[in-house]
Amino acid sequence: MKIAITGHKHGIGKAFAEQLSARSHEIIGVSRSDGENIRRIPHTASIIEPCDLFINNAQSQFAQTELFYEVWSRWKNLSTPKWIWNIGTQMTQSPSNSVLEGYTDVEISLYRTQKKALETATEQLQQKARWPKISMIRPGEVNTQKISEDGSNVNTWVSSVINTFTLHENIHIREISIGHIAKRIPI
Repeated sequence: MKIAITGHKHGIGKAFAEQLSARSHEIIGVSRSDGENIRRIPHTASIIEPCDLFINNAQSQFAQTELFYEVWSRWKNLSTPKWIWNIGTQMTQSPSNSVLEGYTDVEISLYRTQKKALETATEQLQQKARWPKISMIRPGEVNTQKISEDGSNVNTWVSSVINTFTLHENIHIREISIGHIAKRIPI
């Protein structure tokens, strides 16, 4: 499978790229460190268009949502199945009073608002066409870049997401929230 991942050089995107590549998938990475910019919406969508799965991970103002709309428009009602995984945040579920180290209250609020726009777009477009299938994936506190040490290991989190989707490949998972727990619950 050919998989496009935005922000594939760091954090969640990097973990997805490494783990899916190890499963023999072809990774098409789109990252600023490679000279790409998701704010160049038509250009970036052209890179993603020939792929089978788009992991919409990188967030740059509202460009993540705009890129989602553009890719969806190009993929809607194709006869070949395509999927979009939008990477959001559990912060959209309720306003956060916590302060993340290195971020101001305004930056946290703006980030939450941008991710909320992605969720709203996801809800709207999930109703519009049979294909592409769209899933909203909300990480809890995942230890990437500037996030505190209390978060889940990014590789463990990504592995959990991939395993959830591959174990249930005949079921469309419309949304999923996977977060960190302090202690494993014996089942």
